[in-house]
Amino acid sequence: MHKIRGAHFVLAFLAVILLPGFLGAAELPDYQKYTGPIKPGVVITKANWDTYLPELKKLLPPSKLQWMSKGINEGLVTMPIVETTYVPQTKGMMEATRKYAGTARVGADNQLLNWTAGFPFPDPKNARELAWNCYPTINRSHAHDDIQFIKWFGLFQGSKYEKHFVWNYYDRKYKGRTDIAPLGDMAIFKEKDIIVKQAMVIVEPNEVKGFIQFRVRYWDIDKPDEVYGYIPALRRLRRLTGSDCTDPMLGSDVAYDDFEVWRQKFDSKMTLRVLEYRDFLVPKTYVGKKDHYYDYKKTGPFFQVEWELRPQWVLEIMINNPNYLYSKRVVYFDGVPLDKGGCYMIYWGEQYDQKGRLWKANGPGSPAAYKGFHNAFQWIFMNCLTDHYTAMTGPAAYDEDFDKIYPINEEETLTIKGLLKRGR
Repeated sequence: MHKIRGAHFVLAFLAVILLPGFLGAAELPDYQKYTGPIKPGVVITKANWDTYLPELKKLLPPSKLQWMSKGINEGLVTMPIVETTYVPQTKGMMEATRKYAGTARVGADNQLLNWTAGFPFPDPKNARELAWNCYPTINRSHAHDDIQFIKWFGLFQGSKYEKHFVWNYYDRKYKGRTDIAPLGDMAIFKEKDIIVKQAMVIVEPNEVKGFIQFRVRYWDIDKPDEVYGYIPALRRLRRLTGSDCTDPMLGSDVAYDDFEVWRQKFDSKMTLRVLEYRDFLVPKTYVGKKDHYYDYKKTGPFFQVEWELRPQWVLEIMINNPNYLYSKRVVYFDGVPLDKGGCYMIYWGEQYDQKGRLWKANGPGSPAAYKGFHNAFQWIFMNCLTDHYTAMTGPAAYDEDFDKIYPINEEETLTIKGLLKRGR
């Protein structure tokens, strides 16, 4: 009897220790390679759109298909298919990933534990590990050590231009810095648990010039971000609530929580599931200083770029908060292995309202890379229900001159006092 009880104890112990690993492994689907007729050399146009439509439905997310269908069928753009470009990550990011591989884990509350720097899970086993790899707060493909750029935002009803605004944007990461000095963890993280500061200042047109949003993000996933807004017409700085981060910015289709596809804070309420792992069509990654020219008068809210086939993870994020604007997000992000030139960059995201309707979507229209620094110089935000678009464009943040302007001047750009000087 004692032997039987002992055996049961051993089996129960092994189940507790090993079963989560087996479940995690089973959670990820096998990669499905596309072998259809859309391949490098094909150019999709208004004339052959209907011919290729059955295949395009397999290779584009629903909202992206809606967006490109309009642009191509109005004769504004085409889709040339080219060979896939593989751009390795920065030297510092890859060295950190190798050095700390196997040390990070995800707690029961979704908190990332024991992470130092680099991609936390170079060999991900489940949805939560994949989510942390692509999460913009730490991912090198989005939240860089330091970044600043100027962008133009054009608003469109269908393909008809309405108005625009221009901003300056600043972003600094305080934990796990791998490429831009100072490296490692900065004092503000060690002392205050702050991992990222982000700020934007509207510089034109005059009627909204000086509008500011400033965000401070804490590493503890259940500690709310601090968000502030300066409204020049009122000459007042006010503290914003979480719901303010989902409001349309200056009448556009842009919500602050939708930048980088998924800027909403990862929290313990969210549940995740990997839906697919297969090839999709994504805009080609342009290497080096190549500011792809965009003329909204010719192409409206559409970008004339080349497209490539690339493996994508499809991750469903259930928000589980009835008071939040969305019920869930579905994000499509890079599935190329890191050692093959992958980056876990999010190429597209779809947001569903609390009624379960596909409502909004956004993603890069032209990714760019220079010496392993990934970013985007064109972006599209869309309202799937109203056929309204906001196109973002501007020079790539990283090119051969980036080391002349980094790191950013924090006192001028990432403090309330410094930002108010700019806004006023």
